[in-house]
Amino acid sequence: MDDLIWKTITSWQIWTLAPLVLYAAFQLHLLPKPAAQVTARVFFYPTWPLTYLSRRRNYWTLVDSHVLLGAAPMTFLPHVDALVARGVGAVVNLCDEYAGPTNQYKRHHIQQLRLPTIDHFEPSLEALTAAVAFIQMQKQRGVRTYVHCKGGTGRSAAVALCWLVAARKMDPQEAQEYLNAKRHVRKSLYLQPNVQVRHPSQLRH
Repeated sequence: MDDLIWKTITSWQIWTLAPLVLYAAFQLHLLPKPAAQVTARVFFYPTWPLTYLSRRRNYWTLVDSHVLLGAAPMTFLPHVDALVARGVGAVVNLCDEYAGPTNQYKRHHIQQLRLPTIDHFEPSLEALTAAVAFIQMQKQRGVRTYVHCKGGTGRSAAVALCWLVAARKMDPQEAQEYLNAKRHVRKSLYLQPNVQVRHPSQLRH
């Protein structure tokens, strides 16, 4: 009987601890890309409340008159209505793990450009270029663009940084400092290789 109880407890501990260990490895950037992709998708909704609690007072930030930067808008909260009230008519979604509230976007005639990028990985050069071109197109239409990933600090912030370089003729470090003053974002965005590669041709989007 004692052996059975011990085996039951051990099995329960393994099933409880395994997801925690996996998520910790994901957060520490220890997983290979395919495993990170699956983990990000599986844990998106279970960990979203933590994202909300840490961002609730600054869920999105006005970068300039054409771009808002923030966290993922959710279907079960009035995020889309609030964004529309702020003049948003387009979205750049960097989430690989979340498609966004697409039905609500359709009702409000919001255009979404989805550039799937795995959480904790840098957006590709092609994604950064496409995002900046899309924002520029929306600007010409007189539409404000909401740029988001899960938390609005990494993948989407890299796009916002590239937009500032392109639109306001900042160098990457200046754009980083500008974003730092407005929102808690990853402090090393300007050092990301694809940001650095894109910099000399920012204005030729």
